Amino acid sequence: MQISSSKSLTLLRLVMINIIAVDSLRNISITAQAGWVVVSFYILAAIVFLIPCALLTAEMATGYSKNGGIYLWTKEAFGAKTGFVILWLQWVYNLVWFPSICGFFAGIIAYIIAPWFGLNPNELVMSPWYMISMSLFMFWLATIINLFGIKTSSTLSVIGAIVGTLMPMLLIIGLALFWVMAGQPILKPQTVSDVLPSLANIGSWGLFLTVMFSLFGLEMSSIHAGNVKNPKKNFPKALLISSIVILLSLILSNIAIFTVNSSTGGQVDIVTGLMASFNYFFTQFNMPWMSDVIALTLVLGAFTTVAAWIMGLSRAFTVAAEDGLISKRLAQTNKYEAPSKVLMLQGIIFSLFCLSYVLMPSVNSAYWFLSALTAQLAVLAYIGMFAAAIKLRRQNQPKPGQYVIFGGVKGTVSMAVLGFVGCVIAISVGFIPTSDVTMSAVNFDLLLLTGIIIALVIPYVITRNYQA
Repeated sequence: MQISSSKSLTLLRLVMINIIAVDSLRNISITAQAGWVVVSFYILAAIVFLIPCALLTAEMATGYSKNGGIYLWTKEAFGAKTGFVILWLQWVYNLVWFPSICGFFAGIIAYIIAPWFGLNPNELVMSPWYMISMSLFMFWLATIINLFGIKTSSTLSVIGAIVGTLMPMLLIIGLALFWVMAGQPILKPQTVSDVLPSLANIGSWGLFLTVMFSLFGLEMSSIHAGNVKNPKKNFPKALLISSIVILLSLILSNIAIFTVNSSTGGQVDIVTGLMASFNYFFTQFNMPWMSDVIALTLVLGAFTTVAAWIMGLSRAFTVAAEDGLISKRLAQTNKYEAPSKVLMLQGIIFSLFCLSYVLMPSVNSAYWFLSALTAQLAVLAYIGMFAAAIKLRRQNQPKPGQYVIFGGVKGTVSMAVLGFVGCVIAISVGFIPTSDVTMSAVNFDLLLLTGIIIALVIPYVITRNYQA
């Protein structure tokens, strides 16, 4: 969303930008696997990640409003090469994430077209070739649209975020509340162990990383810090309000999903669990036709989300090209000012990632592996952000109009350390495969570790000849 520098962002609009950037149903079918334990996971993730991230973003964004963003903060703190590593991680983790969001897209489409062929939607999404074909169709269509420039897709992206994310999320929560008030049966926690994570159920900890991943993205609003009226006051306030809304909406959506799926006597499938919940609700309310309507809104939301991130990631490399970190030819634009070479390169790499649906033992294994690798790489990028926050705060005095975390330098360091703790927990438990992964834990971890190492080595190879 482009904001004119001549206009000031209101508090409400900044809150909406944060919510649209973070809040999403795309990971609900995964996180709801944990049942009531997911509530504890979200509270823990809020303490060790969401709150520190919000406060540190507010401090750095208002102090470096012209150079907002993780890439430029880490560049300012540690130099261009380290900044590029962070930029690279952001690009790669989103590129790895695309097959899983496209898998979500394919799962929704399955709910629409499976009845036409007399099939169960779950049978359709278990076909790796179906998942590959639908994912490639979605991604390349979004890439083609982006080749016509940012103006072509910007309006569609905003509509898709509202119609395809916020509306379905509010609807699933509203239906669940109506369900409870109507006295319908729901899944209730029987003991404390049903709510609190424990070592006895070590497999559920593997979902904590995805829970944290559901809260990533608040720092994206930093690009608008210079457009906020009275940023020292309104920027932190907007982050606080949006954090509360995001946390509550995700917790309530998860409760609605696993409660409804348990009522059907089944587990929450990580690809089709969301639509199963909507379908169950609408069937009980004698409105089965609404399943197709909500499916179309979710398809629009998933498609426009991918389209927006495809363009954003490719355009980010123009910054690295200006710094001389990569070849300027790679960041060349076409007549629509779209970075066509990077867009096409993204498409080719994405197509290779999609082969994981064939190479992995099952679709669920591939879906979970891509989600786990995405989150692991994202956590590494946030570690860079937290480290940059400490260094920038220790070596620089607060600037006029900059928000300062309570306690000064000690407050900043405390929040960054808390964020480090959250990241370490997330990385550790991210190597624990869930029950949906049919491959052995050793093979899963080796594959995950290999992906992380490759992702870290490549940027250093690319910038080996860079001279500051």
